[in-house]
Amino acid sequence: MRAIEADLPFDGIHLVDRPWFPYLCTEVEHWEWQTQGDAHYNFWCCLEGEGHLSTEEQTFRLKPGMFFIFSPNQQISAAHTSGARVTRFSAHFIPLSGAAMLDDVDGFPVMGGMVDSLPLFQRQIDVIMRLAVRRGDDVRLQRVMYQLIARVCAGVVDTPEPFMDPKVSEAIRIMRTCPESFKSIDALARQLGWSRSHFDREFSKHVGKPPNQFLVSCKMIEARRYLESSEMRIGEIADRLGYRDIYFFSRQFKDFYGMSPVAYRQRLVREF
Repeated sequence: MRAIEADLPFDGIHLVDRPWFPYLCTEVEHWEWQTQGDAHYNFWCCLEGEGHLSTEEQTFRLKPGMFFIFSPNQQISAAHTSGARVTRFSAHFIPLSGAAMLDDVDGFPVMGGMVDSLPLFQRQIDVIMRLAVRRGDDVRLQRVMYQLIARVCAGVVDTPEPFMDPKVSEAIRIMRTCPESFKSIDALARQLGWSRSHFDREFSKHVGKPPNQFLVSCKMIEARRYLESSEMRIGEIADRLGYRDIYFFSRQFKDFYGMSPVAYRQRLVREF
């Protein structure tokens, strides 16, 4: 991560999408998010939890205290597959030079910075959210948000690049987007030009779990979507996800969600 000058290349911000932003939320399990061609900058940070965030070129393993400043129209996606749920803070803004709005800012986007003190950062977020909820002093809110951006950017120092090996990023993309058509981890390792043992080591180092566990998580998330959005039978879902044994599929589903696929679907019927 390269350092950013203490003085930002703009002297103020205009917050957009008020009153919904700034935004602080603990997301649901297996949450997914992506940008929609946004025309503003986005200060985005992870306060708690685990997950992955991908740009068109890189994938980052999210951890508490990691922050990003996305540029307008930047393509970003993020997801939670397992572990602690993600708590994130986000503020949409346009940089200002005097009263003029800036389209391009030197040194941005900022990808994968780390705040130097997470407890202090969380207290600063608390102050911002109290101001945001009041909705009575946007001038002060914008000034405090600008100061927070300047403070965390000034604290960024040269550290080892936080993004993942591109081959691990590609493996994550394949397993997340196409779990139903995934053939085998051995085949994926060969496709990436690695031996299976080397692939297992690199994947576990970057992701925090071996590839077979990550793949099961992706398949279980997809299974839940089929249960929620289709009338497919349990056996059909298992077959779609590559399971030859419906009972093994059901055991994995129960280990992951705490209930069988049948019980999960019955609960959906009762709730709706």
